[in-house]
Amino acid sequence: MAEQRSLFTKSFIRFLGTGGSRFTVMSQLRASGGLWFQWKDLSFSIDPGPGSLVRMHQTHPPLDPAKLDGILLSHKHLDHSSDLNVLVEAMTGGGFHKRGLVIAPSDAINGREKILYSYLRSKIFKLHTWEDGKRFQLTLNGALDVEGVSLIHHGVECFGMVFREQGQHLWGLISDTRLEKHWIERFSGCPILVINMTLSHKRANLDHLSPEDVKYIIRELNPPLTIITHFGRGVLKDGPDKIAQKLSTKNNKVVAAEDGLVVNLSI
Repeated sequence: MAEQRSLFTKSFIRFLGTGGSRFTVMSQLRASGGLWFQWKDLSFSIDPGPGSLVRMHQTHPPLDPAKLDGILLSHKHLDHSSDLNVLVEAMTGGGFHKRGLVIAPSDAINGREKILYSYLRSKIFKLHTWEDGKRFQLTLNGALDVEGVSLIHHGVECFGMVFREQGQHLWGLISDTRLEKHWIERFSGCPILVINMTLSHKRANLDHLSPEDVKYIIRELNPPLTIITHFGRGVLKDGPDKIAQKLSTKNNKVVAAEDGLVVNLSI
């Protein structure tokens, strides 16, 4: 237990769920809780899909949603956003305390199908919408910030995220998207890349990444560590670990995330 607690004294990414696509999520072949990003004493939920709240309480030791400092949403699809409102309630003390940060695409907050309940908006201390290339400070002193990177995903606004500490790249998240060369360079310099790889094979009609796409991204960016996640049924059938092993090179380690995986960040 002492070793387990020591994990959480550092900055880390915890994978609350590694399932992607509606069929994996509906069957819960993998959990779908998104990510918990801890940076020193600050806590952020990223893409809180179905079960995110439950997964937080089931971890050992538990992650307290009431201590969240922010929620970051890449896009409004259910497998990324279904627990948004309940986590906002937790972050704001049941709505009694105006606190916390939410950054989400404009169509999730202001579009025709809004996914953030109106009664909660006034409870959030800072509510922002992503803009391509705009950086948002996640700390008062600006030591940690996040930049939104516009992606392409099935008719909704979708953004990747580049996190920087003291101006230096810390890690990047490539969310659901079609591969387009123009956004790849935006993740250059990230020592850790988390990539949503939902497809086992490239399919032209689907805005999701495949092993072929991940191989191209790694070749272009040369990241020391790439973590693939958000797996569809085809990936699970083929074996995420086998795919990660094939994608790894001498200088580029690829890891297939598992539910509960903790990745410590050097700070």
